Amino acid sequence: MSQIYTLSDRGRGALDQLFAAIANVNGTRNISRNFALSPTSEQRLEDLQRESVGFLQRVNVMGVRDLQGQVIGLGTSNMIAGRKSRSNLPRTPRYVGALQDRKFQLYSTLFDTMLPWEVIDAWSKFPDFAARYARHVAVSVGLSRISVGFNGTEAADDTDAEDNPLGEDVNIGWLQKLRLERPDHVMGRATVTAGGVTTATGAPAPIYIGPDASHAAGDYKNVDALAYELIAGMPSYARASTDHVVIVSQDLVDEKYFPMINRPLSDTIDGGRSTSDQVVSDLIMSTKQIGGRPAAIAPFFPEGTMAITPLGRANAPDSSNLSLYYQEGSRRRYIKDEPENMAALVDYNSVNEGYVIESTDYMVMAENITFGARP
Repeated sequence: MSQIYTLSDRGRGALDQLFAAIANVNGTRNISRNFALSPTSEQRLEDLQRESVGFLQRVNVMGVRDLQGQVIGLGTSNMIAGRKSRSNLPRTPRYVGALQDRKFQLYSTLFDTMLPWEVIDAWSKFPDFAARYARHVAVSVGLSRISVGFNGTEAADDTDAEDNPLGEDVNIGWLQKLRLERPDHVMGRATVTAGGVTTATGAPAPIYIGPDASHAAGDYKNVDALAYELIAGMPSYARASTDHVVIVSQDLVDEKYFPMINRPLSDTIDGGRSTSDQVVSDLIMSTKQIGGRPAAIAPFFPEGTMAITPLGRANAPDSSNLSLYYQEGSRRRYIKDEPENMAALVDYNSVNEGYVIESTDYMVMAENITFGARP
């Protein structure tokens, strides 16, 4: 039988200080019972996630009151200028966004984490133990949110991380939203009609890219040609947006033609060099363009896929076409020791949240892209 690791006195002291700090900021006496996060603590958690995970800086993260509701429609541009003669009053104000007949649905999502005793002891030597732990949780939650946003296809009652390692069953992400809500803006997948509703959720319809590809067969000479055709499928006012970014999967680009910026390297234990953790969480922008628009690689973006939509400018709230809504006041948390789980710290977190495309006019995608001539 392996020896059971015992938390050191220093580790216990650091843990007690962490517990006291969390209890104090949330105004609760007992964090080992389910408690609601204070508004200040809730906002601090969102801010820390955005600071720690670069892509979340390019997405609207918004608190809403209800579990269900109408999509807010931020980031759209309706004509609001006009004139009224005295005989034609009253004036008729118009919403500056674009309220559409589209609904959002939030689902309860669990973000439960644990730290082994050994890690607690290793971190307890640092005076900023609490801050390190808070960032650890923020990065884990932030990356999970992005993975679900790009890969989620359903909100199952009981999720299975082994069968769905990218969170495919946790929530309905942005790409699946487009397949369901705007099938004419999706290439590379067959449409299906059921109950009078058509969606782009059918069998893969591969798109081939290569010098011998035939456009008559729906294929393209290069990724630029595909991007131009995707943009051409948008309404004219959406095509004119200067905020569009072409998000591509790593397998669609070659670094010889797609040099990256903001791609730091870090030393490995064996003396080699490897991509640092920052790259995993950041949106990697290219110095070149695809289809005349800025190109980027986002973490967990599915292979063989290209999506074009306005992304918000870093630290500019409400400027993106992609949003993550969460229900205000729905965050619940409790933290405790669980020796039976061989852990000194088990942190249970939950929140009601959902993924939203503010305007489907401004988003197009192609999937099941591969290189070579069509067989």
